[in-house]
Amino acid sequence: MPTIYEKTPAGRRTLSTREPQLSRVERTLLLLIDGRKSDAELLALVQGEHAPAAFASLQSLGLIAESTQPAPEQPAPPSSPAPAPGVAAEPPAADKAAAPRGSGWSRLTQGLRSALQAREESPRERAAGLAEVVRCAAVGDAEFFAWLEANLDAVLARDAAITGTMMQRAQALRERIEIADRVQQRVPAYLDYGWTIGRVVESLFGYGRYLQGEALALGMVLATEIGAIQGIQAEDVAVRLNALLDRCGLPTRAPAAPAARWLESLPTGNAGSPGELRCVLLQEIGKPVAATVSRDAMVEALERAGALAG
Repeated sequence: MPTIYEKTPAGRRTLSTREPQLSRVERTLLLLIDGRKSDAELLALVQGEHAPAAFASLQSLGLIAESTQPAPEQPAPPSSPAPAPGVAAEPPAADKAAAPRGSGWSRLTQGLRSALQAREESPRERAAGLAEVVRCAAVGDAEFFAWLEANLDAVLARDAAITGTMMQRAQALRERIEIADRVQQRVPAYLDYGWTIGRVVESLFGYGRYLQGEALALGMVLATEIGAIQGIQAEDVAVRLNALLDRCGLPTRAPAAPAARWLESLPTGNAGSPGELRCVLLQEIGKPVAATVSRDAMVEALERAGALAG
């Protein structure tokens, strides 16, 4: 019969003090235990071969115990929040998933094209368009990324010549990356950088809270945390990427949600093994790599980013 577990006072202290030191899988399970999910549900979320042993270890250390309270009824999933004023509601996830990969480019860059015009346009829309430009440069062209760092102030000031140059370079770069993704049959495609997790942000927090480019920016920020944990990423990648996104006016602080909700929202049918996620990370700016990430590494990255609640 399924058993409900809860954290003991010692378990809560361990999460804040990190003493005793736990393995990544043990810490992930401890974060997930909330007095609501059964042992079977928790093991299904982690899905690793070491999860049962980790569960037994937490019990032997006295960090978790069987709950003496009846399991509370599971609340209905929250409805998507209303869109922010002036922000159009996004389509349902199924409709978005069916959209062709290239369809996002025109939406994300509409605000940038308005920078060539005299009238005022939404700063959020322009920033959301810049997220796509930053993503293309981060994945495909270190020199263009450095050009963005040097010329972003002129773009934000609506310098027509600089903005036009940026748009032309970004469009050409995106087309080159798309062609290479198709020809080399890359799975995941390099243009999925940031978006594998950005989609999770959208679905988890509602399609009206973040514009697509804002969710993409948060996905890139979380990808830098994963890259650091995996030991793949050069030290300056996170600093440069986060600084550029921040200068664009994009969010760089991931919103917080319980670890279980993050894991439940991860894509299924991914190319990795059960319990793993395949995503694109950066070795260096302009040098992407496809990597397999375990669920406990994902939770560790979310914790480092301050994106875990409860």
